[in-house]
Amino acid sequence: MNQKKKIFIKPPRLTYDHIRAKAEEVRRKYVFPPDKVPVPVIEIAEIDLKIEPIPIYGLKEKIDIDGFLTNALKKICIDRNVYYEERQENRLRFTYAHELGHLILHKTEIQQCNFRTEEDWIHFRNDFLEEDLTWFEQHAYEFAGRLLVPKERLIIEIENNEEKIEKFKRSYPEEKEILIEAVSHIIAPKFKVSPGVINRRIRIEKLGHYFE
Repeated sequence: MNQKKKIFIKPPRLTYDHIRAKAEEVRRKYVFPPDKVPVPVIEIAEIDLKIEPIPIYGLKEKIDIDGFLTNALKKICIDRNVYYEERQENRLRFTYAHELGHLILHKTEIQQCNFRTEEDWIHFRNDFLEEDLTWFEQHAYEFAGRLLVPKERLIIEIENNEEKIEKFKRSYPEEKEILIEAVSHIIAPKFKVSPGVINRRIRIEKLGHYFE
């Protein structure tokens, strides 16, 4: 069998400001009111953008990802367990947000490749140099985080827990990291994301001063 020729895809080097602006644009267009949380990201993808979900058995085990867009940009292949299990809802929501990030930020790169299966997706990823693949994925991670956790709403939720934060700081003044982790667990259900996503947003949005 002939080996597929590498085409060495190079994603654009996008700034965080550009990525965040794109996430805000999606929220203004599809979320009413725009600061509503949790963001109805699955409805945006399946209803507004007409992206068809394709649940696949064992996708995560086969290629170590929860989902991917096909190159026609109209179908999203999703690990079947992630798609159907209620306890995986937060993971499913982030997967959709992540793939919307690729759709909006990397449309050209995805369209130039002919893939519809798990094996095709592996070839697609292998066409990146390691550094470029990191850019490709980090763009989508940042888009998903900003879409699902708007900075202004995150600040509101942190301030709503000010009393708990102050009480913890009085008891454990040197435990900032533990405090951020604890508050992330408290806030996460509001946005229907994992505590890890909230923890990352607190750091990326430079909100650590609330915990000092």
